[in-house]
Amino acid sequence: MSSTTTFDVGITTLTNVDAISSIAYDIRDMADHLQRNEFLDARRIYEDGKHSKQYDIYGNEEDDLLSLQRMAKGWKGGTFDQFNEDPSFMFQMLGMADRGDSAVDAIDKYGSYADSYITELLNDYSSGTLGAQASTILIVSMYASHQLWDGLRDCFAVYNGYNAEADQTGKINPKQSFDNFIALYVGAGQTLGPDWDGDMLYELAQSGGDNFDMTDGEGEAIVNSDIRELYQSIQRTLSEEDYCKRDESIEKLWLLSSQIVSKMYIPLVQMLIHSMKQEDEAHKVKVYAWALIPQLSQCRPSVHSKLKDYLLDKKYDKRDFPRILELLQQSYDCLGFSCEELGTYKEQTNDVVAECAGYEEGHPMAGFIPRKDVRTLSKVDLDILAVDQLLKFPSTNQNELAQLYFKYGKAAEIDDDAFGFQLMSLHDMTQPTDEQQWSPYYNDYVEYFGREKNDDSAIMKAFNDKDANAEQRHAFIVSWMRYNVVPEYMMSLVGYSLQLCQEDVEVSGPEYWDAFAALYIGSMEGSKSSNANEDGLMLWSVANNRARQFNTQNDQFTAKVNDEITDLLFAGQSELERNDCVNFEKTASRVLHLMLVPLIQSTIQYAIINEKLDRDSTDESLATGEALAYSLLPIVYRYDKKAGAVIKRNMVRTPGVEPVAEGPQAVANAFYKILDDIGFGCEYIGQHNGIDACEQFDGVILKANKSVPIVLSTTTIVVGLASAIWGIFLTT
Repeated sequence: MSSTTTFDVGITTLTNVDAISSIAYDIRDMADHLQRNEFLDARRIYEDGKHSKQYDIYGNEEDDLLSLQRMAKGWKGGTFDQFNEDPSFMFQMLGMADRGDSAVDAIDKYGSYADSYITELLNDYSSGTLGAQASTILIVSMYASHQLWDGLRDCFAVYNGYNAEADQTGKINPKQSFDNFIALYVGAGQTLGPDWDGDMLYELAQSGGDNFDMTDGEGEAIVNSDIRELYQSIQRTLSEEDYCKRDESIEKLWLLSSQIVSKMYIPLVQMLIHSMKQEDEAHKVKVYAWALIPQLSQCRPSVHSKLKDYLLDKKYDKRDFPRILELLQQSYDCLGFSCEELGTYKEQTNDVVAECAGYEEGHPMAGFIPRKDVRTLSKVDLDILAVDQLLKFPSTNQNELAQLYFKYGKAAEIDDDAFGFQLMSLHDMTQPTDEQQWSPYYNDYVEYFGREKNDDSAIMKAFNDKDANAEQRHAFIVSWMRYNVVPEYMMSLVGYSLQLCQEDVEVSGPEYWDAFAALYIGSMEGSKSSNANEDGLMLWSVANNRARQFNTQNDQFTAKVNDEITDLLFAGQSELERNDCVNFEKTASRVLHLMLVPLIQSTIQYAIINEKLDRDSTDESLATGEALAYSLLPIVYRYDKKAGAVIKRNMVRTPGVEPVAEGPQAVANAFYKILDDIGFGCEYIGQHNGIDACEQFDGVILKANKSVPIVLSTTTIVVGLASAIWGIFLTT
């Protein structure tokens, strides 16, 4: 037996994958039998296999063949099996789940969705060859993606000290897993042009490329040539000395695997559109929708929900096509490809579907129009969403793939060439940089947490805590990302924008100012400031949610603080462009402190919730409340240590101590003590459930502006950051 496998499409693997690639012949033979109405023969191949042999660790042929049905069954007896901690499978399950389903409930209901559907087709004598085609679209596609993630996890195990060479079981073998992916993608028997005959994902991509005029001069689908190049990049990485033992190897394999998965979505979208446009292909809409729409659980919830309603929860109605297309186009960016990469459907025909416009520099974010290209940075919320989704599932290895989303990011990595702003992951935001040290509160955070510099210790400690309650661990990790990692980095962008303005350098502050806006708003809010969908995870969305509870909304039912911040963002743009640093200093300070409003409101909100819990509670709200308190405590301690001590006593979890023992009003009063210091009155905080941040207000109002001196935290330069304050409430 050869030690490698060669495919006619220009690929030679590092290991032998003849056996697994032969599953393509099972699909071919199933289709032949179905074409002749020999459904029983097709079912036998599906259930028992025919061509794909399996071997034990010693190379001995096993009695059972690999079958498509065995590939489909990734959930057995209530424990993870072959799809263990696979992000593609997890997103699929959450994307099919009903409202209120837990992750485990979703798997119990839908873990065998592909097998159940294909078995139904193979017992329906009117279904034609759809059972064979669905096997490629639903089973092979998911199993191939799993091999990518499996290879990455194998490499991560080696990186963490696992000795693959000493393990004779062959369970950890990254080369084999990545080669299995390409074997399933291309499949045995795939031919070159002009026919491009095959039965696997490569052939599916060829069909999509033909329909959307996305083939090269040789007739090969661009998706296929891209995936071949990405796979060969993986091969080169795995051929390096000490592969998988270096951080840069893990990062590169993560990037390449993520890019491949994104490319694999393109043919699914192309063929879904094709099946919706062609009446004789309409019976395939459900198959393509099942393969694609659940994956949108990693994207904007409102878009996913609407497409699920149109395509999964009811039968496709061609009258819905315009709206479905619009929603699909809103999802391309999240899935990792552009309108240009998808192409134009049947150009110069009556069925034409024009290429969508995509995102350009200056694309609005919740009504704010950036001057610089910061779209990539705004998508850090998608990484937070992915981590949140993956942490819903049980894990035996501290959620390794969720850790990689945190450490390397996905959205920003995929957009490496398409966008201009510096790429950034959540982990990167925790690392010390020149920009970060310009945060006016940098030293306060460093000193409060007793660390020499910014770091990711809090999140990594939570990830690696095997004894923590799973729900609290989940809530703490996600909350720390949302309320600590991102806001701390945002503060540095404000300070750095001011410093660049004052230095009058050519690479000026507008880029960093727009970056601040991107992180305050995020990518999931859409282009308008409307609060209709509630998709977001960033402070813009938090402010809108809290405004409803604390009665601080405007006439459009969105947060008043967001209105003011939007005005200040536009003002800051203009001031930076004309190098008006005096006025920009006031604008920057005002924005810096207004962004704290939703964090303060949220801390009070969780004080109200947590007061009702007992000392032994494992409710996740305790972890969220603690993370929120820590997002503000360094600033509170700077101005009033006694107020900080009150907040810490009540909000930070302590074994055996009642949560919020002094009551939520004590927490609100503690924040009141520093409102004047940070430059706004308690009217911005409002009231909720009888808890009033202005309880101690004595009625004295100062209607003049006041400066709040802020020290920019560098070792060499001290800059006063003034605050423009209107209608400040003072204590006597």
